[in-house]
Amino acid sequence: MTNHFPPPSIQQFERLHVTDGLLIDAQRWQLAHQYHRQYRRTYYQSLHQPGIVFGLGVHIVPAPADVVAKYRDERWVEIQPGIAIDLFGNFIVVPEPMSYRISSEATPEKPLMVYLVVKFRDPEELRTRRTTDRIIETFRIDEKTSPPTEGDVELCRILLKAGKFKLEVPVHVFSPSYNQLDLRYRLQPQARPQAVVQVAMYKGLAVDNHEHERILSNLSYLLQSTSGLYPALQGGDEIGQFSLQLAELQNILEYDLFFMADRQVHVLGESEFEVLRQYLKAGGTLLVEASSDLKHWRQGNAIKDLSQLYHELEQALTQIDNTPNIDTDTRLKQCRQDIVSEREMIATELARRKNSIAGRFQEFAQSLGVLLTPLEKLDRHDLLRTQPFLFAAAPTINRKPIQILSGGGIIVALGNLSGAWGINEKRLTSREAIRTAQEIGINILYTAWRRRQLTWGQQPLPKVVTSTPSHPSKPSKPPDKSRRDDLFDKLI
Repeated sequence: MTNHFPPPSIQQFERLHVTDGLLIDAQRWQLAHQYHRQYRRTYYQSLHQPGIVFGLGVHIVPAPADVVAKYRDERWVEIQPGIAIDLFGNFIVVPEPMSYRISSEATPEKPLMVYLVVKFRDPEELRTRRTTDRIIETFRIDEKTSPPTEGDVELCRILLKAGKFKLEVPVHVFSPSYNQLDLRYRLQPQARPQAVVQVAMYKGLAVDNHEHERILSNLSYLLQSTSGLYPALQGGDEIGQFSLQLAELQNILEYDLFFMADRQVHVLGESEFEVLRQYLKAGGTLLVEASSDLKHWRQGNAIKDLSQLYHELEQALTQIDNTPNIDTDTRLKQCRQDIVSEREMIATELARRKNSIAGRFQEFAQSLGVLLTPLEKLDRHDLLRTQPFLFAAAPTINRKPIQILSGGGIIVALGNLSGAWGINEKRLTSREAIRTAQEIGINILYTAWRRRQLTWGQQPLPKVVTSTPSHPSKPSKPPDKSRRDDLFDKLI
């Protein structure tokens, strides 16, 4: 699981106690200014995210004339002047264009993703000889083969193909290919979201690869929609995949929501149930979806046929209602009444059969010590119904009602809710249906995040804490550097 924007470290602020006659020396002067730097960094990291303020464009250029012939190839880019802010609130100022050569090589086995980043460098941490009483805050341009870390600001990324290559300008900027500049992931400074919700899914043998990829795609669509529909919440970068083994428990506890398809529920053993019990106890939320076909249920084929018939009757009613002479045509009126009557009978039978399936989920929830309640019968202030979007009842997606049950950290969706979170080429879903499905999905994400937040806030801290501050308040001994880093710092 990744989290690019961690909160600031828990560290008290220390400032100079000023009294009359206090002698100001270099150490006390540094302490006074270090207090303000630490305060600014903590403030920025608490409320904002890093990114590029303006400029810092990247384009392909010929090799500079003053480089040795060995490096005169088609791997050179130029970074334009600009300003960025890193995670700790440090301003990164690139005052003039800079040429840079991409030196990474892809292996024959697979392509290599290269990240071009800029990073703030504190002059006080550089091993340089100072000859004046002034120092200029500087930066470093670097390429990495792993995703940017806390102090990096990404300028571009390039997917390198194995063998000799030359950098190219992308033909389509929204879908760059091999060896082409990709600027799609450049960030801009903005307010930090209220929370980053992390989602995981079950990785087991009960579903085939096609269905597994479909679930993964639908969850990705939901997480992508979160920041646009409800900016206070942001979806995590990656979807975790676990098989509910005891050895995975500590990693699973880091996720707010765990998704399972209904057929996966029925292959769980006692050890997997124990992991789920621990997960729910720690504040996690389990989302189980019974898709609309329900083929593996005894009631499944009947529900599928009834749903199809219900949909066909809806279409027939729409056609009749659009007939110009319906108000005067007695035959059409009678036909419409018959269709409405038949539709109501089918709706009643559908509800009965779905309630039968819901009863089986009640048995599953009770095995975990939980009682499920239909969405319509939850408290009117329940988060699932009100935050951030208001739902008096479960929504209808593609003219098929979705039934939602909830209780004790378990949410069950009867119907193909996740199928409407994104684009399905085989079934074109209306924009209104997609938006409705995403909104109830965001309510599920919000409920899961809030439940975990409130639960974890009442638990004791681990006895041993091994984490280190994300940014020191005082200059400290720098981490071990490579020979390349050491030589670079001496040249600044």
